[in-house]
Order: sequence, then structure tokens, then C-alpha cells
Amino acid sequence: MNNLSIIKRNAFKASLPVIIGYLPISFAFGMAGIANGLPPMIILGMSMFIFAGASQFILLAAIHSGTSWLLVLGLCGLMDARHLLYGAVLIPKLPSGLKRQLMLAFTLTDEVFATAFVRMTVINRTQRSYWLSWLGICSYLSWIMGTALGVFAGVKLSIEMPLLATAMHFALPALFIVLVYESLNQDSRLPVMISAIVTAIFYFQGMMALGLLAGALCGCGAVLLREILHDAVI
Repeated sequence: MNNLSIIKRNAFKASLPVIIGYLPISFAFGMAGIANGLPPMIILGMSMFIFAGASQFILLAAIHSGTSWLLVLGLCGLMDARHLLYGAVLIPKLPSGLKRQLMLAFTLTDEVFATAFVRMTVINRTQRSYWLSWLGICSYLSWIMGTALGVFAGVKLSIEMPLLATAMHFALPALFIVLVYESLNQDSRLPVMISAIVTAIFYFQGMMALGLLAGALCGCGAVLLREILHDAVI
């Protein structure tokens, strides 16, 4: 087995927790799209060309309620602004090359970033782009597969197994809990706690999208402040 095949296999193994989390959530998205009366190809197209879980659900709600597209675009942009922080964290760890980095950006979701942040350090720097691209591709394909299953079998399955439909919505939070637990160490514990507290405060005020961005910024700020204080002491 050549080296690239080993990297691809390792990327697939790293993507398994993401796949397990994505399948039920994308299944629920496909099922919700059908319930809102959208054609199957429109629902599949949203997963293929947008690939932004929470934003896709917002789009469904907007279509159903007739919300202004400008308002929807603004809200989705605010929710997804956190991806700028993900890119800023990962770029120093990747080989140079803007074209390749832009290609990787399409599949850079919350879960892909968290997995890469935890596992990428053990990958040789020259092979990280290849590893990250396959991590993203596997996650992307699982999202499309789950959407297709939800579109073509979701309604019938939810009628026959209503408890399953209810449990699916906890799959993604459970995945986040696992990824955060894997990344916890002495250095990351305080920033994670600060991010969680700030996000929770905004959440209970009904501002979840702003809370995600504020929590991420405060966590990054805590890391930066600690490094500044450390350098000042030295």
C-alpha cells in the first residue's frame, strides 16, 4: 500500500465520528424538506452546493414562512462567519498554496475543523492538504447520502418509528461533545470553558447565531491573552 493510500485510509478513519453524526442530521434535513413540499432535487441540490447544516435548515424555514431573502442571507452570513476563524487557525498548519486552500474551504464545517484541529498534528505537514481534503470529502458525501435517504425514505420511517426521528436531533450535539472532549487538555480547558459560558449566555437571550461567533471570539481571545501574558513574564 503506497503512502497516499495510507493517508486516505487514515482520513476515512478520522471522518467516521463525523459521518456517524452527519447521517441522522442530514436524514432529518431531507425529511424536513419533503415535509415542506420541496422537490427532491431542490433538497439534494441544497446539500450538494450549500453544505452548511444549520444554514440549510434556516433556508427551509425561510421558504416555508416566506421570510425576506435578504434577511435570510444576512442571518446565514452571521452564523457562518465563524468559518473565517477556522481558516485562520488551520492555514498556518497547512502547506502554502491559495488554490488548494480554497478548495479545502468548501468542506470545512464545524465538525471537520474540530477533527482536523485534534488529529492533524500527527500528519506530516506536506501531506496535510491531501489528508484534510479526504476528511472533508468523506464528510461531504455522508451528508449527501443522509439527505437522499431522508428525501426518499424519511417520511415513511418517521411514521413507523417516531422515537427514531426524535433521537436523530441529538446526534450532532453528541458529536460535538465527543470532539470537544478529545481536544481538552491543560492548555485548552480554560478557553473552552469561556467559549461555552459566553455562548450559553447569548443562547438564553435568544441570540444563538451571535452567541456562536461571540463564544469563538472570546475563546480565541483567551488563548491570545494567555500567550501575551506568558511572553511578558518571560
